[in-house]
Amino acid sequence: MTFLDAQAPIRRVWPAIIAGIALFLAGAVSIVGVTVFGFRAGFEFFPLLVLAIWPRDANRMVSLLLVFLGGIFTDWATGGIVGQWALVYTVIWGVLRPELRSAPYAFISLFLCWFATCGLAIILIGVSGWFVFSALPDFTSFGRQIIAATVALPIVLVLRGLLAKRFSDGEEWDS
Repeated sequence: MTFLDAQAPIRRVWPAIIAGIALFLAGAVSIVGVTVFGFRAGFEFFPLLVLAIWPRDANRMVSLLLVFLGGIFTDWATGGIVGQWALVYTVIWGVLRPELRSAPYAFISLFLCWFATCGLAIILIGVSGWFVFSALPDFTSFGRQIIAATVALPIVLVLRGLLAKRFSDGEEWDS
């Protein structure tokens, strides 16, 4: 069993800062898109990958601040509705509550968590976009973005595992 205060407070700040930097980098990647065979595949769902694998021993307040600021950065960088991605990231982080996980993710439970994250993001973006634009979002675009991010999920998991072992936190993602 993991106790929240079993580690020194500074030890719990570093995982939050590293995950926050990864969230900002994923937010920067979400600006670009690729056009393949006439279909544009955006990367707007890539920051959600970082939220799905957020370290469970990260400081809660620092994590919440970085998640909110990462959403504001993504809103600003993509030219979207200011506060929309901040709302999505904050609600998803609050629903996932990584610090309350008692055990590391198994591979299948991570995919279930990932698809729940995508579903919640689509609902939040759809509802907030409806209130602003009075129009339904392009669900086919969401589908392409989810497929692109799902294909990248194993790569992100491998990178996360390598970074975790590099920073002596390998127990988090061994199983």
